[in-house]
Amino acid sequence: MAYRILAVLSAAVFVLAGCESAAQGTASQPEPPSVEVVAAASARVQPQKTYTTRIEAPENVELRPRLSGVVDEVRFVEGQKVSKGDILFQLDDRHLTARVEQLNAELSRAKAALYQAKAEAERAGRLLRSNAISEEQAELRDSARQQAEAEVSSLNAQLKEAELQLSYATIRSPIDGVISRANITAGNTVTANQSRLTTIASNQNRYAYFDMDEGTWYRFFRARDHALGSPVRIQLTGEQDFPHVGEIDFVDNTIDTNTGTLRLRAVLADSGEALVPGAFARVKIAVAATEQKIMVPDRAIATDLDSRFVLTVNEQGETSYTPVTVGERFGTFRVVEQGIAEGDVLVANGTAKVGPGMTIAPVMLSEAPSDVAFTLEEHAPEVQQTAVVKF
Repeated sequence: MAYRILAVLSAAVFVLAGCESAAQGTASQPEPPSVEVVAAASARVQPQKTYTTRIEAPENVELRPRLSGVVDEVRFVEGQKVSKGDILFQLDDRHLTARVEQLNAELSRAKAALYQAKAEAERAGRLLRSNAISEEQAELRDSARQQAEAEVSSLNAQLKEAELQLSYATIRSPIDGVISRANITAGNTVTANQSRLTTIASNQNRYAYFDMDEGTWYRFFRARDHALGSPVRIQLTGEQDFPHVGEIDFVDNTIDTNTGTLRLRAVLADSGEALVPGAFARVKIAVAATEQKIMVPDRAIATDLDSRFVLTVNEQGETSYTPVTVGERFGTFRVVEQGIAEGDVLVANGTAKVGPGMTIAPVMLSEAPSDVAFTLEEHAPEVQQTAVVKF
């Protein structure tokens, strides 16, 4: 009986041991984790550089009076467009008008005296030929004629000066543009060439100056003709894209020895009046022609000391450490020059939760570089083949 009970207990122990072993085997083989992956894609991109700038107006006038006086009237609406020749300020010109009238009267009197002097000189000439007058008397009359002519010339010059001073009392816009506020209003006294009446900024085009480092200049352009006409795009503060299009129209003739930079200028049309002078902006310039490149999300690239790598995934879901050589960033995507090919599958979010040698359940994302890559392909510059640089 005892032997039978012992046999039953032994069988029960073996059964329990077998169940525990089965449970341990099941726990040691968990399901592989679901991990987001992407496929390396090919897209046309264009190497570009970005610089900061301030928007400027081609013409910016600080309006100052040419003579001193009292402001009679302000004849413009602050902040509005003005045209060249529009009257902006009117100074008190009564004393100037009186001076012009006085000189006109004196000029009329001088002309009458000149008419009489000419007549007497001509009569003296006839009398001298018939010996009815002395030569001395004839010379005196001719001298009187010359003095009368000089008097008329002097008064003519004084009258022109007075009329010019009178015209300065009416202050006109020297350019087409948008006018600022009136710094001096009616009733105030202004000083010639000192008082700042207002400012006017031209509204036809806008300039954006920026400084390109010497290395970039010689690497991509080298000659002024290669840069002129190159397309640029401008981004203002608060804008997501670079919606304003322009082109390079000026390259300075000297590299700044203090900074090692060369100044360039982009000209842009301001049809929508969004490019306000003084506004901070970013200017993006294409430095080479478009090329076909392999691109992956920038977040998929990890750093290992001084090198870059991605985790590629094979058909069995196994991850592998793959070194890569990266290039320029376009939006949220990065160019990969070496290490992977189009169609290769890689972990989308780096190595935060996944490492090499793991088995995963891939979850493919549908991200594509064409959705976010910024290019200037539609405005691609003419760039020599030697200027197309591999990053």
